Amino acid sequence: MFDQPVFIFFVFLACLGLLYSLNTISPVLQSNSQKSAALVIAFAIISIFLYFNYEAVSNYTESQVAANEEMIDSVEKLEGFLLENPDDIRVIKALGSHYIKSGRFELAYEKFLSGYRIQGEDRDFEISLGLIESTLMVRPADFPYDLDELIEETLIMNPENTQILWLSGLIAMGKGDTELTIERWSGLINNPEVSLEIQNSISAQLEQLNRMEEGIAILDDQ
Repeated sequence: MFDQPVFIFFVFLACLGLLYSLNTISPVLQSNSQKSAALVIAFAIISIFLYFNYEAVSNYTESQVAANEEMIDSVEKLEGFLLENPDDIRVIKALGSHYIKSGRFELAYEKFLSGYRIQGEDRDFEISLGLIESTLMVRPADFPYDLDELIEETLIMNPENTQILWLSGLIAMGKGDTELTIERWSGLINNPEVSLEIQNSISAQLEQLNRMEEGIAILDDQ
């Protein structure tokens, strides 16, 4: 019962509340019997509160554990299936996406790279996008493919996709290509799929990049 962090947090808050309440009402109460009665009532109220919250916390924890176990079981089954069917693009994408979301980028990179190698002439957008994203996170020393070519292929497949526009702009910035960064990130401005907060952030970055370009142009003219 008391080994659950969330419940311990509830207990800590309840104790603080109890101490604060007693400190507040103590000057008002005259006799020791009144103070004892107030303490008992406060303790009863806190106990009821903790009981019902513990039930909620326990149910939540159990459901989380069950969900995690189910996810692990599903991943293991997919990995087993992939051993027998190594060319199944659907399973490769499912596992790669799972590993991206769970922060296991090395495994994601392996899955998307294998998918990219076996897909042949028929390129899959999700495979290419996943490979670009996992490459950025893993940053392998040697790329077994041309990253710039892969980005161009992926942009052609879906030129309005916000994720590929963001990633391709990020790569262009990393290479010091300000003009290409501006070109790609401009597609994220006034895009209904991009939140206003992110649009404002990108606009500010683009404004700085434009100023840099103008400064470079002035220097070149001198």
